[in-house]
Amino acid sequence: MIYAIVMAGGRGTRLKTPVEKPLFKLHNKPLIKYVLDNLDSSKLIEKVIIATSPNTPETCEYIKNFNYDILDTPGVDFVHDLSFILDHFEAISSEDILLFINADLPFISGECIDYILEYYFKSGRDALSTLIPVGIFEDLGLEYEFEYKGLVPVGVNILKSINKIQDETQLVIEKEELAFNINTLQDAGIADRLYF
Repeated sequence: MIYAIVMAGGRGTRLKTPVEKPLFKLHNKPLIKYVLDNLDSSKLIEKVIIATSPNTPETCEYIKNFNYDILDTPGVDFVHDLSFILDHFEAISSEDILLFINADLPFISGECIDYILEYYFKSGRDALSTLIPVGIFEDLGLEYEFEYKGLVPVGVNILKSINKIQDETQLVIEKEELAFNINTLQDAGIADRLYF
C-alpha cells in the first residue's frame, strides 16, 4: 500500500497568526486543503492519512468534514512524531510505502507527487528525500531553515514502514512551487503574488 501521510501536528509558531498553520488560508482555502486536493489527484497514492496532534485540535475537527483517516501523534516534534508514525505502521506491515508531506506545501501537484514516487521506485532504495537548489529560494525572496551543499529539503520524504535508519536516495527538483513551505506571512505574501 502506498500511503500519503500529511504532517499536520506542528505548532507553526513562525507564522505568527492565531490560526493553526494547516488552517491558514491562501485565497480563502486552508493550506491543508490544497495539499489534500493535490494528493487526491495523484494516480499512485492509495490512501491519505492526516497526522494531527494536541497542537492542532481545530485542524482535526476540520478534517472530520472529509473522508480521511486521522492519526493522532504526541506532537512533541517532527522526529518524535515520525518515529511514532513509523511504529504505528510497522505494527501493521513492514512492506508499506509512506510518503510524508507537510500540510503547508500548497503547490506540489499530484503529477509532481507521482514523479517523486516513480523516481523512488526506480532508485531501489528504502528511503528518499526531496530537495531543491537554494538559489530558487533566493530568487523568490523566500526564507529557508536548513541548507546543505546548496540544497534545501522541501518537506516531501518517502520511507518504508519500518522504524529504523533506511538506505536513502536524494531527488533534486528545480521547481519553484516546491519552495513554498508557508512558514511566515512573508512566504504567504509571495505565494499570493505569484500564484493568484
